[in-house]
Amino acid sequence: MLVTLGIYYLAPWIRWDRGPYAPDQAILIDLSSRRFFFFFIEIWPQEFYYVAGLLVMAGLGLFLVTSAVGRAWCGYACPQTVWVDLFLVVERALEGDRNARMKLDARPMSFAKLRKRVVKHSIWLLISVVTGVAWIFYFADAPCLLVSLFTGHAPATAYTTVAILAATTYVLGGLMREQVCTYMCPWPRIQGAMLDENSLVVTYNAWRGEQRSRYPKSARAKGIPVGDCVDCNACVAVCPMGIDIRNGQQMECITCALCIDACDGRMDKLGKLRGLIAYATLSEYSSNMSLATDEGR
Repeated sequence: MLVTLGIYYLAPWIRWDRGPYAPDQAILIDLSSRRFFFFFIEIWPQEFYYVAGLLVMAGLGLFLVTSAVGRAWCGYACPQTVWVDLFLVVERALEGDRNARMKLDARPMSFAKLRKRVVKHSIWLLISVVTGVAWIFYFADAPCLLVSLFTGHAPATAYTTVAILAATTYVLGGLMREQVCTYMCPWPRIQGAMLDENSLVVTYNAWRGEQRSRYPKSARAKGIPVGDCVDCNACVAVCPMGIDIRNGQQMECITCALCIDACDGRMDKLGKLRGLIAYATLSEYSSNMSLATDEGR
């Protein structure tokens, strides 16, 4: 998240010396002169087929990555995921984890609850505005445009663009969140056709975790066989999509691996081996399940 956000917000401020009578902004889409600058590359309209070729290569690369390591794009680089993660950082800092937020939602309105909500949404709106401002910096000299924005001398299109992007960032990243990935984005449905038994996906190793028990010691004392999963729901609490990975592969899973980190942390506290939830291929999972079944697990 920090890497992608850093690139987005800071890239317009990178300078690149192109000599006299040429802009010194490293990445610039100069619509008035119909030129695109990317460091040492300068592309004119008649050369736009280069950009089309790069987009085709990027699309093929995305297909290749998906077939090899699942929805890595969705989990680590998709703008929707990145900004949702940023908004969640703010939300967790102000309102606590998922359980604390659910309890807060259930409480009647009070001054403390109202204060948290106002502060949270104010920070979200600030992030959204900064996101919109950063976008228009790619279309003009960033330092000059920043001064124009604050002095009120920027073009009306600049303010309109910032307002539109701020609104969409706030709504999609703060309010809709997983609904965008589940209902608006076609990629979850497309990627299902690109995965096979050898594609890496986030997998709950049921052969090791079942049967679940919150009190494994007492269950074993009674002769009840239990697995390593203590049914703490930590994997559910951290999931930005709100799914339970223990229910198997689901279209909503974006392969962000937050459930893996949460489960590994709980396994460390319990003194058990990590990997109850892990990246694995379906063929590996089937093999392990067969071995566990043969051994009487």
